[in-house]
Amino acid sequence: MRSQEPDGPERIVLGERPEAAVRLYGLPPAGAGADFYHRWLAYLPGWVELCSVRLPGRGPRADQPSLTDPFDLAARLAGIVDDPDDARPFAVFGHSVGALMAFETMRRLRRDGGRLPVWAGLSALRGPQDRAYAKGLLPLLTNGTEGLASLMDGPARWVLGDATLMAALGTPLLADCLLLLHHRHRPEPPLDVPLGLYGGTQDPTTDAEQLSTWNSLFTEPAEPRMFRGSHMYTNEQTEALAQQVVADLAVACDRAAAVPPCRGRS
Repeated sequence: MRSQEPDGPERIVLGERPEAAVRLYGLPPAGAGADFYHRWLAYLPGWVELCSVRLPGRGPRADQPSLTDPFDLAARLAGIVDDPDDARPFAVFGHSVGALMAFETMRRLRRDGGRLPVWAGLSALRGPQDRAYAKGLLPLLTNGTEGLASLMDGPARWVLGDATLMAALGTPLLADCLLLLHHRHRPEPPLDVPLGLYGGTQDPTTDAEQLSTWNSLFTEPAEPRMFRGSHMYTNEQTEALAQQVVADLAVACDRAAAVPPCRGRS
């Protein structure tokens, strides 16, 4: 396995399945860590091995500086998901800022001549065209705690009233907001990767129309699949979302003859 840089992302295998046919990398949302996807394990079939990444600046690596350059992070992630010591096909799913991580990682892999994923799922984030992130985030970040509250979900908002917890949990959230603000969209040909789009019906940051803006950046458009809930609908709809992701991944694998046949595997 390729050595991972001590100050960069670290691959985390959430459920060891060495006989699995495909690896699925879940890239976490703003401020979150690899454990964000741990609940998915109960709903994934045996042919999928679930992985994620542990980023500096949060969790056990809170003493390390966060990575806020999206293109540097994409280069580091490309070296993790395209593992030269693992010939299995892989897929990526990114929620919120994780969607941008997934997108730029795929672009970096293409520029470097690396393998592309057999499928990509992007959730709860609009496409990066037209400086979308600066336009959407700056009003929130300049609106004090009320603006930050809109980026958090339900019970997590009580953290805003605790300065100690805010320093621990809010810092990586703000670091990922900086990553979005530092992003500059670069015109490139559309990615030839099967796409899935997912969102929450009450998400104040990204609606179905905004999710659809990703379609111009891929060769095959996808219809957004919407689930009941807000920006962190994933917490309420874990089973439904994971099952839909598996179904969409199976179709992509079957089409690519990468893992034939995915459907019906246990």
